[in-house]
Amino acid sequence: MHFSERKRSGSGGSNQFELEYTAQVFFYTSFSLSGLPRKFNLVDSLVFASNVSAVFAFEVFYGLQTCVLVRSEVDIPLYALLPKAQVPWFGQIPRVFFSSMLIAIAFGFTQTSLIYAFRVMTCDEYFKTHEWVGDGDRCAIPRIESDTAIEIAIVGSSTTFFTMINVFIVGWMVKRYGVKTAMFQQTAWAAARNLTQIYAQTIGGRTGIIIIQVTQFFNILGSGGGSQLAGNSYIAALADPEKRTGLFGVLSGVNMFGNALGYVGGGLAFRYIGPLYPFYGAFCLLVLATIFGALFLPYIAPPVVTEKTKNGIFDPLKIFIPRKRMINGRSRWDLNLCLLGSGVFLSVFATGYVPLGLQLVGTNVFGFEPDDSGFMISFTLLINAFFLSICFPRIITSGRRLMSHRRDVPSNRADERPDDPYQAEEPTVLGSLQQNQAQQPTDVQHGSTFDLYFLQSSIFTDALLTSGVSFSTRGLHLFIAAGILPFASGTGAAAKGVTLDFVTPELRADALGAISLVEKIAYVLTTGVFGYVFSILSELQRPMLLFVANAAVALIAFLLLIPVRMPRPGQELVSG
Repeated sequence: MHFSERKRSGSGGSNQFELEYTAQVFFYTSFSLSGLPRKFNLVDSLVFASNVSAVFAFEVFYGLQTCVLVRSEVDIPLYALLPKAQVPWFGQIPRVFFSSMLIAIAFGFTQTSLIYAFRVMTCDEYFKTHEWVGDGDRCAIPRIESDTAIEIAIVGSSTTFFTMINVFIVGWMVKRYGVKTAMFQQTAWAAARNLTQIYAQTIGGRTGIIIIQVTQFFNILGSGGGSQLAGNSYIAALADPEKRTGLFGVLSGVNMFGNALGYVGGGLAFRYIGPLYPFYGAFCLLVLATIFGALFLPYIAPPVVTEKTKNGIFDPLKIFIPRKRMINGRSRWDLNLCLLGSGVFLSVFATGYVPLGLQLVGTNVFGFEPDDSGFMISFTLLINAFFLSICFPRIITSGRRLMSHRRDVPSNRADERPDDPYQAEEPTVLGSLQQNQAQQPTDVQHGSTFDLYFLQSSIFTDALLTSGVSFSTRGLHLFIAAGILPFASGTGAAAKGVTLDFVTPELRADALGAISLVEKIAYVLTTGVFGYVFSILSELQRPMLLFVANAAVALIAFLLLIPVRMPRPGQELVSG
């Protein structure tokens, strides 16, 4: 790309920059698909056309005097060459945020309505072979509540499992085709899934339930987790290195805010328009996100593929295996990382089902409509976003400052936080309470020692608060719980900080990947296990005991973390 810059004086002595670009249009017959030169195929042509359209729309929108730029040898954002006063407010990174928020709204739009739809379809199927005698809500019987919980557990488990597969597919697509293709690939398949779910509800009954459960296979090709990873990849490519970690946190906040808007919007659409309209709205939002991504998100060439060591997906988990290490001059078994990984797993396993449990209890016990559940989950998401973005960093900073004055606490090395988007945490609908923002670099004097204390106390507090939900006797009590529980979050970010102090620098990526993988596995298991637990408790007419079971598992996680001790200065760290 060739450009020249001329400076001339304007009226009033002000300086004005005029940028003139001479674009070289490259028709790349090698599109980095197979590494061999070949002609454009249909997919290449569509991507090429979308890139031209995106740049053309960008130039028209901002009135820059440029030619069409298809691909440059050096990836320089056009607005990066402008004076700061002329940098467009809707630049590349804000467009990524806007696209991510659209996707988050779309995925949140149908969550509460889908739970209600399962209840209605289960109820309809039940009364095909039974007759209703009595007054009130005919679906409010233990058998229907139990069957509904089982069907939702199947959907939740399959969604989380297929999303985990999708995350690895997105990583492959980013390396092979570029992040732009990976981004709007997610929304296109999600829109197709949404259409199929609309069709399933028009059929209803057992057939409709099976169709919706089968549609979860679409998550392999397009899911919320994949969209989050693609957004993180954009931030990694577009942001300055010193700003990446902060922008990862902003992106998480944008997704939380989008989910909150989706829950509210979907609930209102259900109440005031009709039961299918949340799905219509989600479909329109996904189509809009797909078009916006194709036209306005910047094209970033995929990285050059180099020969590298191939590791299995589960290889990072090896850092949690107990091993013998030299401690105080003696060879001993080091169980710190094993206990830490087990504690994190059980913590996510205990709390990952709580958001869905609140919705199920609200619907089955207190008669919540989808808009009620939507307001409740939106409320807890907003409180969670406030705590993680405002309170959590200040707690960590203040705690480290306080510990820096203590001489009885051993000092540890400082660790860096991840810049790689594949190490960032993805939001899930069931685990929204667990989503955490990346921390600032660890203080030099005391490493992540305070992070460990925070992790232990946070899990213990979570166990106490979750057990208290079981005493709810009114729907208002669930809203109060939804506002209090987020103040026990932050365990995921603290766990990452603690883990990094146990490993050598070359193993940090594997350590962060291991924590993320442990969390994903826990999410998969908690949806299925506690889904069946809730169905059994519903048949016993004791659904509120679900939160006691969650709290008991969280308490076990706390007990596992008590023996964990941070490495002492000079102590051998875990290495490859």
